[in-house]
Amino acid sequence: MRAFWEKLSKLFRRTEQVGDVEILLGIGNIGEKYVGTRHNIGFVVVEKFAEKNSPRTKKKFKHSLVWECSFAGKKIVVCQPNTYVNNSGLAAKELFGFYGVAEDKMLVVVDDFNLNLAAMRFRQSGSDGGHNGLKSLAQHSSKDYARLRFGIGPLPENETITDFVLGKFSAEEEKIANEKLDFAIEAIESYFVNGIVATMNKYNSK
Repeated sequence: MRAFWEKLSKLFRRTEQVGDVEILLGIGNIGEKYVGTRHNIGFVVVEKFAEKNSPRTKKKFKHSLVWECSFAGKKIVVCQPNTYVNNSGLAAKELFGFYGVAEDKMLVVVDDFNLNLAAMRFRQSGSDGGHNGLKSLAQHSSKDYARLRFGIGPLPENETITDFVLGKFSAEEEKIANEKLDFAIEAIESYFVNGIVATMNKYNSK
């Protein structure tokens, strides 16, 4: 009898994994040193989504920290990689295998210094645009995933890209970014309900 219930429990766990599951992955760096940096805006956005949508469970994987949320009849796997930006693809690859989902069922939130601060741009797929986190995703999976670029620019003429993205928001910049967070969450919810095209048309650069 015990063996029967163990088999049944495994079956239920597997059923949960192959249901209507989508991944929301924020790109950023772990550790206190990077809290408040421009490169970590992806972490901020996805964590706010998780907080709003009452995560059922919190899991630690080898390459990421994950919240499992319920939204619009789906399980949304909210992920913060623990690999640092340059190896974000390892976290994505791990989650694709564990949850049994296709790569086009992932939305990535990433910073973009080519966009003005707090501007947003959804794309169905595309190049990495020079972003090391997106390069890693392409190396370990593909380019066939949606992404939400959240503006942190413009890049000052006298500052290197590395120094800029790893620098912290000023108080004024942080206020502007925070004021747009609720709008970003609304846009992500639209993506999960209405799809990428409708969301692009409604929310890009607004």
